[in-house]
Amino acid sequence: MLATVLSVVAVLVGIVLLIAWRVRTNGEWALWWHDNYLERIRDFLSGTTRPIRILQYVQHNAKHGDPLSVITQYYSSYILVHRGQYYSEILDAVVLETRPRYVLELGTYCGYSTLRIARLLPPGARLITIEMNPHYAQVAKELFQHAGLDTQQRKWRLQEALLYTTLQCLQLPLQLFSRTPQCPLSPSSLPAQEKSAEKRPTGQTCKVELLVGSSTILIPQLKKKLDIEKFDLVFIDHWKVSYLPDTKLLEECGLLKAGCVLLADNVICPGTPDYLKYVRNSPHYKSQYFPSQLEYLQVEDGVEKSTFLG
Repeated sequence: MLATVLSVVAVLVGIVLLIAWRVRTNGEWALWWHDNYLERIRDFLSGTTRPIRILQYVQHNAKHGDPLSVITQYYSSYILVHRGQYYSEILDAVVLETRPRYVLELGTYCGYSTLRIARLLPPGARLITIEMNPHYAQVAKELFQHAGLDTQQRKWRLQEALLYTTLQCLQLPLQLFSRTPQCPLSPSSLPAQEKSAEKRPTGQTCKVELLVGSSTILIPQLKKKLDIEKFDLVFIDHWKVSYLPDTKLLEECGLLKAGCVLLADNVICPGTPDYLKYVRNSPHYKSQYFPSQLEYLQVEDGVEKSTFLG
């Protein structure tokens, strides 16, 4: 009897160790564990959602009216999912190299990347950021206000956005488990203009316009509704299945300026194989890959920088 119990315990321990090893070394397992179990446990124990925990921590610890302080507290909090430092350096370097006046961000979440971009832009520049989830958008808005940014929030056709969200949720499992393995390009050096954010004056901020709704619905309206002609920089970090359709939509709407830089995050994990194939093989783009890591584990991820040639 004792031998049987010990055998069962040994098998269970072996299964737990196997799962732990896979979660630590495989991106798809890591996403599955983090999104379906770890975050739900944290939400249950705290009685709040991760965006609310982010907001509360930043409001309590960051200096009001100081974007850099908000970014620092967001990044350093032990209760948050950390973005890799190398990822932050890539984003900063691309913004400094591009020196954009008109920026589009697809996928705001709680506004970490928005703040990193905005603090490096000169007064008079415009940053349009699109978030489909109203809860995330509200948290981002309050973080922007705490950072002292000049912000405006708009809600367009929310019913269509919710329908689109449902459709995307149905597509995500299929994309996650059918993704073909990617072979990352050789690491490339960062642009020479890369600098740390601490060297920039915190008072230099642009106008941030937060749009709530589906990117598919909003992108064709940008020229008419916001008097936007073309963008100098597009940061893509929303639904992975939307990377390619939204990129083609930006092209069709004539919103990409010649020389516009598209910076796409998480191109390896969970991965965007169709997008990578498109920008790497299209004569309209010159692409460069930067290796990075998944936010919360030592799992390879990457950022793709693609320059639109016209």
